[in-house]
Formats: sequence, structure tokens, C-alpha cells
Amino acid sequence: MAALEGSGRKAFPGFRLRALAATTSTQDVVRAAIRAGAAPGFCCTAAFQSSGRGRQQRLWTAPPGSALLASVFVRVRHPRLGGVSIAAGLALRAAIESTSGWASRLKWPNDLLVGDRKLAGVLCEVEPAVAADGTAVVIGMGVNLTVPSFPVGVAGISLNELVDTPPSPYALLAATVGELAQRLGTLESTGMNGLRGEWMAHAAGIGSVVTATSAAGLVSGVAEGIDDDGALLLRGDAGQVRVLAGDVHIVAGDWES
Repeated sequence: MAALEGSGRKAFPGFRLRALAATTSTQDVVRAAIRAGAAPGFCCTAAFQSSGRGRQQRLWTAPPGSALLASVFVRVRHPRLGGVSIAAGLALRAAIESTSGWASRLKWPNDLLVGDRKLAGVLCEVEPAVAADGTAVVIGMGVNLTVPSFPVGVAGISLNELVDTPPSPYALLAATVGELAQRLGTLESTGMNGLRGEWMAHAAGIGSVVTATSAAGLVSGVAEGIDDDGALLLRGDAGQVRVLAGDVHIVAGDWES
């Protein structure tokens, strides 16, 4: 286990970090650790992932040492599960700003954008194998720090394109863990009401026309905000629609609004 400087240990008294040179996926390492009895606060970071993934099993790739690639284990009461990805996105956004000075925007449900280019992403997965007080959730985070280029068709951006000296992965992780603990505490005590204002202040596409592709099909409308379950609220011709999961595309409006 490696030491993590900064606020990580204070944020999670049981914080333990496993730092790897390479792995298939930090998500899989943490999920296996949960099944083996790891306590909340267990975290894995890697310099390289051979099978990193985002939502809907999309690949997340980055050259060795060019990104923050990390996953952390938290437990959340079932009524608050819908807010975990919101809390995680807010925490990562705040940590990037505090360590680099750059303010990104949040695109529901899990992307951090600069303009229309993706800087970072969050993936939350439930690990149901071990019963305990609260639901086990693995929060995965990927941030492009010094990625030299992106595959054709991928609208990505790296922090070194924006600032002279990006933070190290460890410095960014330490800041993120502290921000995450704060927002999970807010989620636990006040629910989404304690996070909604911050999310609205940093959300991309609010007031814009967006389309959402989900299991229910394609829906379109003006993005109005999020509800108590973290669902995206759209206002269309037939009234308000709740989008619980899916891909969102901003088709009209200002990406930075």
C-alpha cells in the first residue's frame, strides 16, 4: 500500500491506497478487494489500464502515466444511491480546479467538459456480492493530464493543453478524495438538495435543447436540471421527462452556459 499525501487519509479514516504500474482496470481491482473483505476507503490507482472502461462498456484508454486512473470504494445508503455520480462529478470538478486553476463543466451524467471536449469522466458501479450496512459502490475516475493525442472521432482534451503544469495524479487524487468525502457527507445528510445548487452552477447544457438516448428510446427537450434521484429533467412538447440513464447530446445552445 502506498501513502497518499494531502487530504485523503483525513477524508476517509480507513483510506488505503494500492498503487499499480499497470492493471486491466482499477474498477476490477477494487471490486475484487471488496469481495475479499476490504473496508470502505480502499482505493486503487494505476499508471496504465489495458481494459479501462467508461459507461456502457466503452473503453477508456491513455498512454502510461498520462492520466489519473483511480477507483475508490464507498458505502451509501440505498435512498442516496442516485446521487453518488452527482457527488463524484462535483468532487472531481472541484479537485481539478483547486489543483490546476481550470474550471470544467459537468455534462450529465458523468462527463467533465472543456467546451465540447471531454477532460474527465466518472463511472459508478454497484458491487452487490457483499451484504453490509449500505450499498457498496465503486467510483471510477479518469482525468486526461498529459495525453498527447486522442483516437480519431474522440473529442478529448488534456489538462496540459490548458495549464502550464498539470497536477500529478497523486496530488489530484488526494484533492479529489477530500472533495468526495465532503459531498458524500452532504448527500447523506441532506440528499440531492444539498448538491443541486452546485451542480446547476457548473452544468453544461442547462437551458439548451438536448437529446437523450436511453433504454426507453430517443427523447428531446430543454434541459432543466436534476431531480432527487439524480435523473436529468427535460422539458419537451409533451411536458417534463425524467432521464434516468443514457447518452446526452447538446444539440442547441451554449456548451459553456
